[in-house]
Amino acid sequence: MKSSIRLAANAPRPDWQQRVEEAGLIWHGAGAVPYWTEDQHLVLTLQAAETLEDAASELHALCLEACEAIVQRGWWDRLAIPEEAVGLVQTSWMASDFPIYGRFDLAWDGSGQPKLLEYNADTPTSLLEASVIQWQWLEATAPESDQLNSIHEALVERWKTMPEASVHFACAWENLEDRQTIAYLAETAEQAGKTVELMDMSEIGFSEDGRFTDGNEQAIEKIFKLYPWEWMAQEPFFAEIGQERSRFIEPAWKMMLSNKGLLPILWELNPGHPLLLPAYRSREELTAQGITFWAEKPFFGREGAGISLVDRGKPLVSGAAGHPGQPLVYQKHGPLFTAGGQHFVWGLWMIGDECRGLSARGDSSPITGNLSRFFPHRIEG
Repeated sequence: MKSSIRLAANAPRPDWQQRVEEAGLIWHGAGAVPYWTEDQHLVLTLQAAETLEDAASELHALCLEACEAIVQRGWWDRLAIPEEAVGLVQTSWMASDFPIYGRFDLAWDGSGQPKLLEYNADTPTSLLEASVIQWQWLEATAPESDQLNSIHEALVERWKTMPEASVHFACAWENLEDRQTIAYLAETAEQAGKTVELMDMSEIGFSEDGRFTDGNEQAIEKIFKLYPWEWMAQEPFFAEIGQERSRFIEPAWKMMLSNKGLLPILWELNPGHPLLLPAYRSREELTAQGITFWAEKPFFGREGAGISLVDRGKPLVSGAAGHPGQPLVYQKHGPLFTAGGQHFVWGLWMIGDECRGLSARGDSSPITGNLSRFFPHRIEG
C-alpha cells in the first residue's frame, strides 16, 4: 500500500544559497546541517494534503468558539492573562480587531486524524520559507507537482481588506529571523497598495495627544508587531494602549489563542474530538484518565522551550530551558511522522479565516526546537 507521506531525496540546486538569499532568506543555516533543507523534501498525496487543510479549518473554528466561551465565562485565570490585560483582550475580541495570520502545529503520521499540538496565532515565524522559498524550490525542481501554498496571494488580498493606508512593521531588531519575517510581510502589504515602514520595537513612542509614534515621531496608523503580547504586557507603553489597541496587529484577542492554556479549554469544550489530544491543567487529571505518555508544556514559549516528554512519570527528553515559574499544561503525546532520523511537525497557515499553506519542520529530537530544519513539500497524484 502506498504511503500518504514520504521523505524523498533530490539533487540540490547548484546555486540554491544565492537563490534563497535573493528571495529574502538571509539566514538559511549554520554548520554542517543547514536550516533550509535543499537535498530532501516531503511528498504528500492530494488526500493527505486535503486532510491537513481540512483539519486546520475545523480547528480554527473550534478555537474561535473557545475564545467566545473564555470571554463569556471569564476564564482569564485559566490562561494566566494578567489582570491589567483582561479588559484589553475582552474589548479587542468583542470589537473583532483585525488579524492577519497564524500557524497551527499539527502532529500526524499519516494514519487516523491529525492532532493539534498548539496554535501559533500571535507571532508565527518561518513564513517566508513557507510562502516564497519552498514555492521557488518547487518551480525549479518539480514544476509538474503541486503544493499546498497560496500564502503570498492570500496575504496581499488580506492587506487590501484593511482600510488604513499605511502600516508600520516592528520587531526586536537584533533578531535576524524576525527582521526577515517583517520585511516579507511589509512587501506583501506594499503589493496591496499600502505605505510601509520598518522599525525596532524600542522606537515605539507615545505623543502628548495620545498617539503611538515611530522613531521619527510620526503617528502610527497601524502597526504589525512581531512581538508576543505577553512581552507587550511588560513594556512601559502597555498601560497607554487603551483606545489605541485596534492599531496593533496581531490583535490583543490573540492572547487567548497563542497560549497553551487554550489546550485544556478546547478539550473541555470538545471532549473526545478527533482533532484534539486530551489536555489538562494538572498531571493528576491526566493520569487519572490512564494516559501514560504525555507532554508538559509551559503556557508561553517559542521553539520548544520548556517542553518535556514524560513516559510513566519519567522525563524522556526536554526542550531548551524555558522561563521558570510558568503554569504548565499536560497533553497526551501525539504521534509524529518520522523518517530519515527526523520527527516532523506540520505547520498549517491561516490567513484571516482560511487555511492557505502547509509547511513542515523536522528535528532529530521529538521536541521541535530552534535547531529544527525546514523541509519543502510537493503534492503528487
